[in-house]
Amino acid sequence: MKPTNLLLKLLFCTFIVNVFCMNAQQDNPECATLEPTTSDPAGVYSHSTDSAYFDADCEPIVLNIYFWGIKHPDGVDYFPDQAHDVLTAVASLNILYNQFNIFFKYKGFEKIQSPTLPNDPDGHFVMENTSQFSGLISWANANGYKKADAFNVYVFGWGSFGGISPGYNVTTSGVGAAGLTKATITHEIGHNLNLIHTRSSRGFNGERVTRDVNDPDYNADEAGDLVVDTAANPGYRDANGNYPYISANCTYDNDGTQVDYDGDAYIPTHEDVINVLSDAYDCMDAQSPLTNGQGIRAREAIEDDVNGLFAPTITDIASLFELYVGEYYLNGTTEPAPPLFQPGFDYRFFECSCDCPQPSNYYDTSFTYTNNSLLTISKYETDFSKITHPNHSAINLGITLCGAVLVRRCYDNYNKGPKSGSITRFNDGVLNGNVTITPKDSLGINNPYLVDELNPGLYKVEKNYDEGATQETVIFKE
Repeated sequence: MKPTNLLLKLLFCTFIVNVFCMNAQQDNPECATLEPTTSDPAGVYSHSTDSAYFDADCEPIVLNIYFWGIKHPDGVDYFPDQAHDVLTAVASLNILYNQFNIFFKYKGFEKIQSPTLPNDPDGHFVMENTSQFSGLISWANANGYKKADAFNVYVFGWGSFGGISPGYNVTTSGVGAAGLTKATITHEIGHNLNLIHTRSSRGFNGERVTRDVNDPDYNADEAGDLVVDTAANPGYRDANGNYPYISANCTYDNDGTQVDYDGDAYIPTHEDVINVLSDAYDCMDAQSPLTNGQGIRAREAIEDDVNGLFAPTITDIASLFELYVGEYYLNGTTEPAPPLFQPGFDYRFFECSCDCPQPSNYYDTSFTYTNNSLLTISKYETDFSKITHPNHSAINLGITLCGAVLVRRCYDNYNKGPKSGSITRFNDGVLNGNVTITPKDSLGINNPYLVDELNPGLYKVEKNYDEGATQETVIFKE
């Protein structure tokens, strides 16, 4: 064999091995966030699990969030669809946390190229250990790759772990590229919001199984994850990355050997196993649940803001009714890129009417609207190009606050000509059924002399627009 051919084959084999290893590392779901070492401050956390908490608290918390995609030092874009994956992450966060009146406003996504590091040609693109994530954060801060008014998510290529939060009550996290579309993103943001792994290692001899508050062994409010409606568990994943007591359908099968300090058998439910803050990673997806107790704890953490980091990220609910890219048509013959809205909401765009060729202010509710939805988009929609604001409509996100349905920002622009229409002549000179209807195409209905060319009489001019809206005007031509 020629030396050149041998070299090429060796290089090819090396490439295949590297790709295999990279892909294997990329899918590692394990969380590298450390358990907290401090106790909760007194008087901050209610340990409530009452769903009425969210009904009584009508004040939404809206948090800005920004994503940074780390590119390899070689400049190759290994994840060309990452912008779509980021929007998937935004949708997952809102779908999960909105039930607790916590919302995330997508502020943007930017790809930044990592430098090479001493003895490390992969730079910040590959996370081999948690100290390298600290290096990534230091580099990002030093180079202006951090938004002071937002949660910052750094998306590395792959690593020995799937995601990490550098602590609790913080606004920075890291996820591997694969974690954007999995439970990793909702899990790590949970740590940001002071949610702890549900496993029971915290507290004196760990969290007890009992949930009877009158039992002297009860300690759910001061051990484990400090949330009382998640079951005590010893951790589902062993040191080898296996789940010895988790069945194929993600239930906990205790053989009697798994007991707490008092000898009571652990009895987590299926919902406990798939909880987004558990460590049963193979059973979790982006919509794995949180309990009411966890949601209340997250809100109370934001409100307490012990590190002063949450306040700068909080924005108004009006921001959710703002586009993240594109532009509204005002006038002229050139149409801009359509206004697009972040996913994760049940959108209905109700037909509306007002003198507003640009969307009305969020706080202006003087417009009228009907129950006719010109466009309906599910929060589970994955074609994000569909989430646009049609002309002649107002926005509803499916959000109800204290019983009030929010319909905002009527966009009713008639500067763009209709696509078709008709002229209806009332032959008797009164509004009755004796009519003559003349259809008009685009040229006919947009004729500037249309009314001037009509014979005297009573008419209805109907104009049909691309978005499905119609405009009717009754005129009397003398």
